[in-house]
Formats: sequence, structure tokens, C-alpha cells
Amino acid sequence: MSADQRSRRMVGYLPPVLQSGTKINLFFSTLARELEQMEGGLTRLMRSRWHALARGFPVGDSLEAKEGSELGRLAALYGLLPRQGESSEYLRQRVATVVELHRTGMASAPALLRLVSLVYMARQPPEIFWEGDLAVGLFSVPRMDGTWRTIRVELEDNPATPSSASFRNVSGGQRVLAANGGLKVASPAISLKATEREIAVPILRHEQAGLDLIFLGRVPLGSTLLLRHERPAFIDGSPVANPVIRAHPTRFSSLEDPGVLTRFDTPDARFSVFENNQRVPDLVLGENHWRYDTLDRNQVASYLTSWSTEERDAAMAHALPQRNTPRADLRLDWTEITPATCTLRIPIDHVPPHLQVPNEDQVVPGLPGLVKELAAALEYGRCAGVRTRIEFTLPLPSETLVLSEGPLRMEVTTSFAETLESKDALTSFGSSIELHEQFPEPQEKLAWDGVFSATRFDTSRFQS
Repeated sequence: MSADQRSRRMVGYLPPVLQSGTKINLFFSTLARELEQMEGGLTRLMRSRWHALARGFPVGDSLEAKEGSELGRLAALYGLLPRQGESSEYLRQRVATVVELHRTGMASAPALLRLVSLVYMARQPPEIFWEGDLAVGLFSVPRMDGTWRTIRVELEDNPATPSSASFRNVSGGQRVLAANGGLKVASPAISLKATEREIAVPILRHEQAGLDLIFLGRVPLGSTLLLRHERPAFIDGSPVANPVIRAHPTRFSSLEDPGVLTRFDTPDARFSVFENNQRVPDLVLGENHWRYDTLDRNQVASYLTSWSTEERDAAMAHALPQRNTPRADLRLDWTEITPATCTLRIPIDHVPPHLQVPNEDQVVPGLPGLVKELAAALEYGRCAGVRTRIEFTLPLPSETLVLSEGPLRMEVTTSFAETLESKDALTSFGSSIELHEQFPEPQEKLAWDGVFSATRFDTSRFQS
């Protein structure tokens, strides 16, 4: 409404005898102009302080021009800068999303995934759901040619991290240290390589648990013995039938044995723990001390007092008459739950369009620029003391397997659930196999009349 229109409206509210007064009309005209100026100032204030009203910019403008616009200056109040190729409408969405996340909380998994989607310039809001303890975000992102694709990103708290401890030229009786820095106990995979000469009946003692792990066999020179939890022993990748014993060196006699037989070190005493089930002692939290050594024949016999003579003799044949422990390489591999860490997994085959063009320094940011922006987004929203990590994934089309069964017929069909387009960089991930095996249904049929009695099926008789 203009000043003249506002002035005539205000004069119209007066009685007719006063509407013709010159001074009254001059007063309302001046008041209308002041109101028009105040309205213009309020409009400018709202446009400069409200994302929906701030004056935007053309998509093709330079970064300097975008940052100097009303919308760019408003975004700078929240630490946001316009990007190359970014429209003013999307920058308005970014500002509104960041303000909303500040109100609802920045450190939650859905909030972090929304910040990640803003880095990709994805359509808002993204689809966020949970797969167990894994937060998954699905959103549509633009390509360089203007088309859209759906990508999947994953966020995991306290991820499982592979850890290992290696020791070279470990001598008999030497103690080694492996530290489990995770949140839970871990089951290690133990590798023992014979580097000096053949190892006869190796024994590994876990000091914290007080358990002995004994392999009743030999490790040839240059070969590697692998022991895993509840798995058979492997030598150079091939399984072997030799038993793996887990025992506690402390022994007790039975309740019926009186006198000196109740001592721990008597020949007739029984072990407090003796298991032949390939179970490996767990790594406790913190420090874990291990000792490597071998057993002679008498020591093997002392462990196997409850076995039959044939089994005990076969196991003793692998041991040496006198203990002679060679040097060996020892390695422990386990997976630990990393505390105070979150991991973001992103597809490596997509870089947002604004990172595929040269910046003001004429450098194409590419994938390193994407990682830098994602790291900044995670640092912006994470809790204090929580470390962030970015991992790459290569999404592949998934396969489907369909099995159907019928009378004398079996059909198996395997195919890809997704079709690959010619513009994709990777064009083949393997072959598709279809197996069809069919037999004609039998034409003869067997039928009879009769009524079962009320007795059991295996003793019933037909009644005509």
C-alpha cells in the first residue's frame, strides 16, 4: 500500500465534516509517509534476518557475489558459505536445517546423517532408519549431467576395529604383551610360525586366565600354525586333525581320594580345566600376557592321563624326549570395539558436482575435498571427546537366489537385483547362472478305498 492510499484510508475514517480540512489532510499525509518508511525498514530487516525473505542470487554467480548477497550474509551468521553451483533455494534449506538441528540436538546419529546429506547437496529431508545398531541414510544426490541417484551412507558408533600384535624370534618361556583397548573381551586368532626349526607340541599360556593352549602335533619349518576359537587347527591354510587342548595347570584329586592324593601335583590328580574343543582363551580388557614354549613326552603324558593308551601314545609320538623349544614368530589378531568413536561409511564412486569443478585457486577438490567437508560436518555435530572416522565403500549390485521345488523337479535361478546402465564406470561384476532341471510328472496314480480305525497309524488296519 502506497503512502497516498494509506492517507486516504485514514482520512476516510473521520467524520465527513472533518475530511475536507487542509491541515488534517496534511497531517495524515505526513503520517502515511512515515509509516511507509517504517514498513520499508522493517521489510529490509526481515529480509536480512529471515532465510525465506532474504534476497538470493543466480546459480552461476561467483562465490564472492554469493557471499555478499543478503542470503549469503545471513548464512554466514551460522557458519555456512555458498558453494559453486549451489542455488539460493538450496542454501535456504541448509540454513533452515542447521537451525532445526541446533534446536533438536546436533550429536545424534540422525542429526549427523542430515549434516552429511547437506554436504552432498541432497534432497531434503533424507530417509534415515536403523539396521540394528547401524544408522543408515538414503538420499537422492545430483550428478554432473543433472540426473539424480540414490546413495547410502552408514554411521556406526563404537565400530569393530581389527587389531593385532606381532612378535618375532620369540624364545621358549619368553613373555609377550598384547593390549585389548576395546570395550569387550575378544577372541584372538593365534598364528605361530616355525622360523628356526620344526616345533614339536607347542604350548601357549595366557597368564591372565591361567590357561594353557596345547597343539598336539608338529609345525614344520617355515609353516604357520593358526588357532582360532572353536575351529580346527590350520597349518598353511589347510586343516589338520590334531587335537587342540585347553587346560588349567592346577590339578585336583577326586573327593574319594584320601590322604596325600588330595595334593595338586600328584600323578593321579585331575585338571581343574581340561577341554578338547578348540576353544581359545579370551583377551581380557587391558593387558594380556602370553608365554610360548613346548612340551616333552613326559609332560604330554601328564596332561593326558584320562585318555586311552592308544590316544595318549599317538599324541606322545609328536613330542620330543626332552624339551627343546626353537624360536618362532607369534602373532595375535582380534577385533576390538573401539570406544568414543563413530565411523561414517560413504560410497567412493560418487563426488558431488560442486567438488568436480575448479575452485578459486583453480584446483578441483574431488574426493579429498569431499572427505574434508564431511570431516568438518562430523566435527561440527559430534559430542566432545568423540573421534570421527570416514571409511570408503564400493557398492555393488546385489544378487538374488530363487529356489523352487516340486514333484521330481528342482529349479534354481540366480540373477542381479539391479541392472547396470551403460554410463556406469563398472560394467560387469560377474556372470549370471540359471540352472533348470525338470522331470515329467508320473502319469500312474495309486488309489484305494478304506477307512482308518481309531488306533495308531503304525498298527491300524483298513476296514471295508
